[in-house]
Amino acid sequence: MNEHFSWLRLGLLIRNDFVSGYRLYLNAFAVVAIGMLLNSIPAAGFGYMKEGFYYNWFTGMVVIWGSIHASLMFTELFDKKRNEAWLLLPASALEKTLARYLQGSVFFILQNLIFVTAAALVIESFNLFMFGRNNGLFNPFNPRVWDAIGIFMVIQPIYFLGGAWFRRARWFKTVITIFVLNFVLGMVAVVAFLILFAGYYSGHGWILPSDMTLDGSGLNENAAMLFGATVIFLKVLCYGVMPLFCWYVAWLRVKETQVSYGI
Repeated sequence: MNEHFSWLRLGLLIRNDFVSGYRLYLNAFAVVAIGMLLNSIPAAGFGYMKEGFYYNWFTGMVVIWGSIHASLMFTELFDKKRNEAWLLLPASALEKTLARYLQGSVFFILQNLIFVTAAALVIESFNLFMFGRNNGLFNPFNPRVWDAIGIFMVIQPIYFLGGAWFRRARWFKTVITIFVLNFVLGMVAVVAFLILFAGYYSGHGWILPSDMTLDGSGLNENAAMLFGATVIFLKVLCYGVMPLFCWYVAWLRVKETQVSYGI
């Protein structure tokens, strides 16, 4: 069996996390379900049906709760009462990191899809029985749902890394870090804009082509080429490099902690 990775050990870690935390999930889902019910009754009762009612709930759960959930993936790592038990589990740092990543991303999304779909069916059946109308059911295959999932999968690794990196107030410190990084990147973008579009500045300010699009069309050949290359670079950085980098650094953090404990 491979010393650093085993599908069996990974599965056992995921099962262990599920068994130890399912009560918290059930309590959280129960609270959210009550909130959904109370929010849906006025809309159904008075006829103010909301388009995308459960889509809004799902998006909030995935983006807001998901970011908080991801930042809490490594609470045992800095808890003196629990860290030794977690670090001494017979699994490598790679397996422990991957198990928590899957729990905070793939399984979290699946749980929310199943929950919102089931909750909408029960709640709207109740509304239909009580008021003769409902808000409509949740469609997990709606493209808007998967747009929200895509956004979550981009931001989740950042909060996942924050959970492994910061000892306290992980979510808030991660948000502050994101704000600072965005400010720095914004300054870089301003400088890049001044360079790329220097030819479109006149004494009356910036005059950009009316048919300009994000793929660079509407610009002169050199500016369009540079603009298109910049957009491609940012997409690769955002969707490819950044998630892998965050996951890698989180794994290094877990590995470093295990080494410091002599494991």
